[in-house]
Amino acid sequence: MIYMGIYKPGRPNKYWPETHTGNYPPELPGEYRIRNIMGVITYVGETNNLRRRMYQHLRNGKLANGMNAGGSFEWQVADGRSVSDTRREHERKKIAQHNPAYNKSKGGEGRPAKKKSKK
Repeated sequence: MIYMGIYKPGRPNKYWPETHTGNYPPELPGEYRIRNIMGVITYVGETNNLRRRMYQHLRNGKLANGMNAGGSFEWQVADGRSVSDTRREHERKKIAQHNPAYNKSKGGEGRPAKKKSKK
């Protein structure tokens, strides 16, 4: 199957951190969503390491506390040809589409990628 986007079509994988069930996110770049127990998307993001980012959200309380207690971390791995700029553009579109409560910005800011040093 040929697809044109940076993510394969279909539903994202889901992981429930409080019960440790579902598909555990890999240490790969991709898009993620935090969904509360009522099924509402409360945060959309993009990262170069899905697993690390999930744990950051657990530590800062965006994933396990308040309105997201019992919620899920949904994720999709990006196409190996994607770059952070294309993932950020996709993130901006998803934030505009879902208008999640915990996103304070329109998305896509991220930290600039480290430049490889010339040796």
